[in-house]
Amino acid sequence: MEPSVAADAWHREYFSVLPELDDLARRRKGVRHVAIIRASQLDAARLDDELTSMLKEHFMRIFGLFQPRIISALQPELGLFLDFLIFRFTVWSGRPPPGAALMNLRYRDERAPSSKSEEALWGRSGLEGPGLNQRQKVLYGLGAVFLRYIWARADQAVASQYWGDEPRRNWGWWCWRGMRWAETGYKLASLVNFLTFLHSGKYRSLLERVLGARLVYAKGSMARALSFEYLNRQLVWHELSELLLFLLPLLNVARLKSMVLSYLPHIVPSLQTSAAEGTLGGGRPVQSCLICSAADITVPYTAIPCGHRFCYYCLRANTLNAAAYKCPQCGVRMTGMRRWRPD
Repeated sequence: MEPSVAADAWHREYFSVLPELDDLARRRKGVRHVAIIRASQLDAARLDDELTSMLKEHFMRIFGLFQPRIISALQPELGLFLDFLIFRFTVWSGRPPPGAALMNLRYRDERAPSSKSEEALWGRSGLEGPGLNQRQKVLYGLGAVFLRYIWARADQAVASQYWGDEPRRNWGWWCWRGMRWAETGYKLASLVNFLTFLHSGKYRSLLERVLGARLVYAKGSMARALSFEYLNRQLVWHELSELLLFLLPLLNVARLKSMVLSYLPHIVPSLQTSAAEGTLGGGRPVQSCLICSAADITVPYTAIPCGHRFCYYCLRANTLNAAAYKCPQCGVRMTGMRRWRPD
């Protein structure tokens, strides 16, 4: 019994230290596996989307004087033009997309054959390797630019023709149904790919997995410069807006407005004069309401005791809201109101 127990203990100890032995062997050979941070790859995709949306927003301002109907009809073509320009000056030219460049990432051909010297280089840092070849660039452009345009144009055509509302067994209904199936299948495949990406850290999208294009670090050692200035501004504005949304319902805006208007005539003497009056047809005088700024008072009522005229609804609403409401023209506390008559 004792030899078997000793043998089992030896096996357990051996297999427990085996990963450490393998790591020491790789270090002795100069092999060091570098894991690409998943958050950096996802941040690069988010930055690409944000930068592209900003470019599209500024690009659409060029057509601000055009009819909106024409711009809406040509939306897929304009998006195709901008996506093609971004692809032409980034991936096609051998450069990473803007978001990946900001995150110190580039595309590497994961399926490219390598020689022993290249394998040795790969072993030293885990970052070296050839970029995308010509075939991968062409397929990347077809998938990320032209296929997206074809889908957007087809979806717009199906929506404008109302193929989904056509009777069943019709070819239009089958086209609409097939597009919905394809969209659902793509979303499911993207979900599976995303879960795989979270496990392995490779290929954040289906297109990258199909092409074998992996994001790796462009430089082995590069300090990730973070600017918290924009983040601080956003946090301050967010907290300030939350505070205002909490305080505004608690404030009586009408009462504050009446208080300000009541003190203005004492500060600026010219405001003590009444508003300019004119005449309507038939010689009836017209005066603007100082509460709602209406040119002609609707159902004029006079304030007691000052006698200034206001709209009935404005005067009634403010007196109901505040019992000690003051006249916004002279600042005298109102004790009542009555219908205004020319005599």
